[in-house]
Amino acid sequence: MSVVFNAATAANVSILRTTNELFQTSQKRVATGKSIFGAADNATRYTMSQTMLMRSKNIDAVNNNISTALKTLESTDVALKQVSNLLQQMNDMASQALAAGSTPTISAVTTNTMTAATFVNGAMTNARLSITSDTGENFTFNIATATTGAGSSNNATWGQIANALNAANIGVEMIFETGFNSSPTASRVVLRSIDGKTGFSIDGSSTQALVDDLVGINSAYDGAYNSSRFASGATVPTYSASQPQGMRFGTGGAVTTASSVPNAITANSSISFVGADGVARTWNSTTATTVDAMIGQINAMNAGVKAELVTGGFLRLRNLTGTQMTVLNGTGTFDAAAAGGSRFNAVQGQPVVTGAAVLGSTNNDERLRLGQQFEAYKTEITNVVQRNVVQSGRNLLQGQSTSVILNEFSGNPINIAGQNVSIATLGLATLGSAWATNLNIETSLTEVQSAQARVLSYSGQFGTYSSFIKERYDINREFSTNMKTLGDDLVAADVADESAKLTALQTQQQFAVQAFSAGSANAQSLLRLLG
Repeated sequence: MSVVFNAATAANVSILRTTNELFQTSQKRVATGKSIFGAADNATRYTMSQTMLMRSKNIDAVNNNISTALKTLESTDVALKQVSNLLQQMNDMASQALAAGSTPTISAVTTNTMTAATFVNGAMTNARLSITSDTGENFTFNIATATTGAGSSNNATWGQIANALNAANIGVEMIFETGFNSSPTASRVVLRSIDGKTGFSIDGSSTQALVDDLVGINSAYDGAYNSSRFASGATVPTYSASQPQGMRFGTGGAVTTASSVPNAITANSSISFVGADGVARTWNSTTATTVDAMIGQINAMNAGVKAELVTGGFLRLRNLTGTQMTVLNGTGTFDAAAAGGSRFNAVQGQPVVTGAAVLGSTNNDERLRLGQQFEAYKTEITNVVQRNVVQSGRNLLQGQSTSVILNEFSGNPINIAGQNVSIATLGLATLGSAWATNLNIETSLTEVQSAQARVLSYSGQFGTYSSFIKERYDINREFSTNMKTLGDDLVAADVADESAKLTALQTQQQFAVQAFSAGSANAQSLLRLLG
């Protein structure tokens, strides 16, 4: 059924429709802030706006790539700072090791490679090692069972002997020292005084087949190892001119008789000597005695001087405190003026004999301890480099390079070349386990300082890239913001103007509704009159 309007009503409906369309348009513009929503609204401005907004997005994508590169460079810089700090501490360790120096000690040092797991070679059942400190304390290790035969091994290792000696607490210890013969990893046996002052002896009762494993030991008193000084069987021979008497190690001076001493010491024999405290003392015996009794009596004087019988049957007086040894005179068996006998003086009638103090060994424990730390820091440098946190998946410290696009056109990307950072490429070749000499420590110190300079160069190189890329990042960000602003401005609506239009349209709409209502009322009144 059709609805018939008069002309006024139809005009009002048309006005309401137009006003409503204009109202919706203005309302949309106020809500979105845009006046152009597609090419149909304004092809030129819309196209220019979309071009600028697209370029802004492209630049943002480029900056995302640059940001990843910057994060990679930042993490690389942090890693290099960590490496630099570690190198500085390594530099301090080497300097401290040089300052610590080698401390004096008394030791018997072997020259062959031996470890704690090395078996005692060729030792027979009940073979033994006997060590006596100058304080009189003794340690004896007996091998209970063994496989005999030249070059064969038994069930005792040098590590077991070392553990037993060190637990005995006689003032002498056995260690396995690394770093000798230009081989930083080689290990050898070292017997040494714990306090660095108290001497000791490897006793003549020790078995030759066991002691000969200690290749290269040398004593300032007794010279190089000689098997004749040690027992060739399970029983130590009784006194004779060839009796094995072991090897002594110390720093004090020593004086030895010019000829062997008989087992029987004649009556009215005496020896005058200067004790370790500088006081003259005299041993004498009015009756005949034995050499063993005489030695025991001299040692019981507690003068800091030890009497001992050495290979060849010679009597030796040894100072125990590191100072020279002086014999003043002798009578009887030790008569300084007699043509024969066992006088100390080589020239008849010149009784005073002086033995200069011998040089001790060196102890490098503190240096080697610092050297172990030095090596641990090398491992930490390797860990820092390998675990460098990188956002792009490219570790610049392991020689991996990365390209960075700096603009929206992808032209002329910058290539950041990585550096292969490692202990080898930093030139840290000298091992801390070789820090037994000043030369090796000085070499390590030079290597560390060179590595520091190299790391600083890497930091500067990556820092230059970072500075340049950061500037480009800031330029791109500003350009992107400007492009987006211009793109939005091209299609932007004048919100104030559109708001005023909305108010006017609302008023116009109200008037149209009122006119439409009045027209409808008049039409209804006319119909009722005609009806």
